[in-house]
Amino acid sequence: MSTLFDSLLKALVKLRRKRVSNQLFKQCGGTVRRGPFTGLILDGDSNISRGSLAIKVLGLYETSVVAEIVKHAPFGDAICIGAADGFYALGLVKSGLAKRVICFEITQSGREAILKNARANGVQDKVVIFGIADDNLPEHLASATFEPKNSMVMCDIEGAEFSVLTKGVLASLSGALIIVELHDKLMKAGTKLRDELIAKLPEHYAHEVVVERPGDWSGIPQMEALSDNDRALAASEGRKIIGEWLFAKPL
Repeated sequence: MSTLFDSLLKALVKLRRKRVSNQLFKQCGGTVRRGPFTGLILDGDSNISRGSLAIKVLGLYETSVVAEIVKHAPFGDAICIGAADGFYALGLVKSGLAKRVICFEITQSGREAILKNARANGVQDKVVIFGIADDNLPEHLASATFEPKNSMVMCDIEGAEFSVLTKGVLASLSGALIIVELHDKLMKAGTKLRDELIAKLPEHYAHEVVVERPGDWSGIPQMEALSDNDRALAASEGRKIIGEWLFAKPL
């Protein structure tokens, strides 16, 4: 009974988080109000959870990662492997932090969302969209005349990073800033996978693991107007474990 009750509670918490997030997203008109991606328009329809929409438009989404990206910008090309709704990809070109983005998104709904959001932001001519990222990734990049130097590669593919980012693929990205969301702690092999990934990085690369920290919501009227419980839900990224990102850059 207790297991069933706990499952029900978790489901209700998720529903409440999505409801609060949707309300804040609508209050902001689906437009990012704070942070480097200010002015970015999102329609909210994609294959990702709606629970993070509020913190995206309020500039509170993965703030540690965004800050690191801004520190190394601007870029020529930015590659987003697992581009989802295009938040990062379109935010980078909309803000001028990248001249062009190359997106890899496995789902049709995600690819459609990226294109729709690109048009809404008037940046469709700066966006290239491919499907699944696999062994043909270097060929796709070559067809798009990708130049690794002064570029950025971001990978968030829910654990598939350890199979997609082979030594050969990483070699084809040599010269670019490489950012990978790590999901190893949710997998059977554990952190052995990250060690193996780090070992595959091109020579003369330095690396560090950036741990995600909650964004500061103080001074944001939409957040301060909420009850403590709803504010905590709205600020949550809904993760099962704390977010960790591998940042690797050429020396």
